[in-house]
Parts: sequence; structure tokens; C-alpha cells
Amino acid sequence: MNPNVQQNGSEQADTMNRSRSMIVYRYRSRLHKWLSGINDRRCRMVDMLQRTPLAYKLSFIITLLVVSCMVLLGSLLIQQQSQQLQHQISEQGRTLARLMAKSAREPLLADDKLALDAIASSFANSSSVLGSSIISLDGEVITSAGRLFEEKNPLTRYILDQVVTGTDDNYAWTWNQLNGNHPWPVISFVQPVTFQKITTGYTLITFSQAEMNAFAREAMHAIVGATLLIILLGIGVAFAMGRRITQPIDQLVHASHVIGTGDYSFRFNERRKDELGLLMQAFNEMAQGMLEKSQVKNALCRYVSPSVAREILSNLDNVGLSGKRVEGSVIFADIKGFTQMSESIRPEELVNMLNRYFTLVTNACEINHGMVDKYLGDGVMLVFGAPEPDHDHAFHAITCALLIHNLIEQENRNREALNQFPVEFRIGINTGSMLAGNMGSRSRMEYTVVGDTVNLASRLCGIANANEIVISREMYQRKDVQSRVLAGEYQAIRLRGISQPVYTYRVEQLNADHQEILDQQFETIINNETAEAKHA
Repeated sequence: MNPNVQQNGSEQADTMNRSRSMIVYRYRSRLHKWLSGINDRRCRMVDMLQRTPLAYKLSFIITLLVVSCMVLLGSLLIQQQSQQLQHQISEQGRTLARLMAKSAREPLLADDKLALDAIASSFANSSSVLGSSIISLDGEVITSAGRLFEEKNPLTRYILDQVVTGTDDNYAWTWNQLNGNHPWPVISFVQPVTFQKITTGYTLITFSQAEMNAFAREAMHAIVGATLLIILLGIGVAFAMGRRITQPIDQLVHASHVIGTGDYSFRFNERRKDELGLLMQAFNEMAQGMLEKSQVKNALCRYVSPSVAREILSNLDNVGLSGKRVEGSVIFADIKGFTQMSESIRPEELVNMLNRYFTLVTNACEINHGMVDKYLGDGVMLVFGAPEPDHDHAFHAITCALLIHNLIEQENRNREALNQFPVEFRIGINTGSMLAGNMGSRSRMEYTVVGDTVNLASRLCGIANANEIVISREMYQRKDVQSRVLAGEYQAIRLRGISQPVYTYRVEQLNADHQEILDQQFETIINNETAEAKHA
């Protein structure tokens, strides 16, 4: 075989395969796009149905049920009316045809044309009868009366032949007049004229179905009108029922939103005895329980730190004595010369003064992510890094101490303006490992921290002078502290059980890059107190 021919054949085969692959890929892409479009439309429809209010869904279902029932009922009534009219006409037609056959028996045997004409005319006098005829055995019309018979209408003659020669006693057909008027729907009834079981001819009576159809249309219009009226009333009643049924559900949704905003005072005043009433009562009980829990939480936050309160409330079933090692910082602060101060003022004034200063200390602690551990008479113990971890606890503790001094200086200026003596605090801070957890007895416990770090912080507070902040050397040498805090060497102290002296530093201020943090905190606390004073 010629190599060129073989190569050309291979190229053609490759081209055909590529073309086939492109066609398959194109159809697959179209199919995927079509299926994706169907899925998107289905998702949009499902989303729209989910967003539709429950009242509209319920109204639509009730309306659909009413419409279906009324359409079915209307159809049955129309069918029943039509069948009843058809049955009445059939009975009337057969009866008249039998009477006419009985009357024409003797005149037909006697070939009395005059009597037969009179019989045909008498039965054609009815308004519903279009025509009556007496027909011989060979299909010839002996006599006829009424509007139906037309001598020159071959179509009418053909239909009459079909009626006479047919096997049924009635035949529904359409009468087309020679004058071109609108065709009439008619029904013909035929009965044999018999004498001693011998058939001598036929009688034929034709009725107009126009009246029956008109009456059926009137009945249908009346039924359809009544059905539409009932459907409209059903739609209104369905919507009213839907709103009535879903109104308590809407109230429950509104109540859930109100509860979600923290307003636990919402209550349902409506008293119902059905399932919705039980649900409303349960909701009221739930709201009351949440209100009581909120009140307990708020009251608990006044006695312990908010973070401790949250931990207690989140583990009510597992509150027990426990502890764990944490890295944190501790502040001890107390009033210099408190004993002499307490002897010179009344107890009520002393309590008010302590509450005022402790409020400032607490605000400074909370804004720096700390926790008020406990109040110690004229002093306070603050913890940073527990119970919630804080990787920058040392810097936050020192910032808190400086903020306390700034706030106390501001408060002292206010007291001096009122001719009251100033109050001076001294502060000791230490950082390191400590044991944190619930401590005490099973009947009475508190969250606190203990350890050498805590004891040293208390001792540092004891050696500090008025308006001084003393920290340990180990704390100052931390990179996160030394790079942001300015401090100078203070003094060395000896502690029982420790052979080497403990070196301390006195904090002066934050460096220039971080002083803005302290100023912003100070302004925030002062502005909040000013706003609270205006609202009070």
C-alpha cells in the first residue's frame, strides 16, 4: 500500500474522531447548562416558597381545597342536570311515540289518510315537537306535520331513513334547513305500529334539543356563578382564617425577636385554651426564667468579675473546687494611712469614699481586660490573664496601675475643690505562674489566684510609698514590658524563705509610643461617668 495513502487515511480518521469528540462535548455542555438552569430555577422556587409568609401558604391551601371541591361539585351538578333533562326528554319522546303508534294502528290498516293527517297534526302541536310522521314499512312518508318535514330537503330525508331503519328507538342528529338558518340539534324517537304482533308501519316524533341545551346552559351558568361566588367567599374566608390562625405565630416570632434583643419583660396577655395557648404560656415561663437568669447574672457580676460570672453560669452543672496553673499578673492596691483616716470621718462618709475610689479602680481594671478578684478593706486585688487567657497581661496590668493613679489624681482635685482631703494609693504588681480556680469549701467558694507570684505582689504593695507603682525586676525585664514601660530601680527586699534579695523597680510612665493608649482610656472613663451623671 502507498504510504501516502495510508497517512491520508489516518489523518481523515483522526479528523473524524476529533469532530465526533467536539460534537459530544458540545451536546454535553448544552445538557449540563440545561440541567443547571433547571436546578437554579428549582432552588429559586424553593427559596421563594420558604420566604412566603405562613398566612399566605395556609390561605392558598384552603383556597385550593375550596376551589377543587366547588369545581368537582359544580361538575357533578351540571352532569346530573344534563342527564336528568336527557332522561326526561327521552321518556317524553318514547311516550308520545307509543301513543301516536297506538292511535295510528286502525287508521293505518284502513288506509285512512285523513285520520292519519289528523293524528300527525295533533302530535305536532306541542312547542317542543318539531315534527311528527307516519311512515310505511318500505320507508315512504305517509303523512307528516310540523316544521321538520321538508319535501325537497334530501338531507332530512336521508336522516329520517336512517332513523327508521336503525336498531335504536332514538337518534340524535342535526337538522340543516333549506333556508340556510342556523342548524338545530334534534332527537327523533321511532315506534313501530303493530297489530296483533304484526308491524304495519312506524311513527316518528322529532324534538328540538335547543330548549334542553338552553336550559342546561342556564343551569350551568347558575351553577358556575354560584361556584365562583362561593370560591370568592372561600378565598376571603381562607385569608381571614389564615391570618387568624397565624396571628399567634406572628406574635411568637415577634416575641422571639424582642427576647433576642435582651428585653425579657415581654409577656403574652392573651389567654387561650388551645395548643397555641399552651405554647404562649410556655413562652411566658421561658421569658420569666430568662429574666430571672439575667437578674441573677447582673447581681452575680456585682459580687464577682463578669468573666467569672459567665464561667459559673455556663457550667452550672459542673461547679466545684478545682484549679489550674496559668500565666498571669496580679495587682495589689490600698490606701496609704487608711487607719488614721477612718478615725477622723464618719462611717457613712468613709463607705461612700471607698465606693467612689473602688469604682474608679474597677473601671480601670475592666478597660484593661482584668478581673477584680476581691476587695480587702481599704485595698483591692486585681488579676490579669485569668480566668480568660491574655497574652499581654503584664502590660495590661501596668497600664491599669498608671490609669488608676491618673484617675485618683483627678478625683483628688475634685475633692480638694470641695475642701475634702485627698486619698493616696500605693500599688504593687507582679507577674508569673500562679494557681487559678475555685477555692474554699463545697458550701462556700470563690474564684481566686494563689501562689508565690501573688504573695510577692502583696509584699511589693506593702513597701511602696504613696502614689508609687512597684514591680519586680523579673517583671520589668520581660521584653513586652521593658520595650513599652519606663521604670527605675527602686530597692531590694528580703523575703522569708528566700536567701537572695528581691530587686524591684518603680514604674514612671509608658513610653511615648504607648502613652496615647493611657490617655484614650482616661478620656473614655471620664466621658462615661459624665454621661451617667447626666442620665442619673
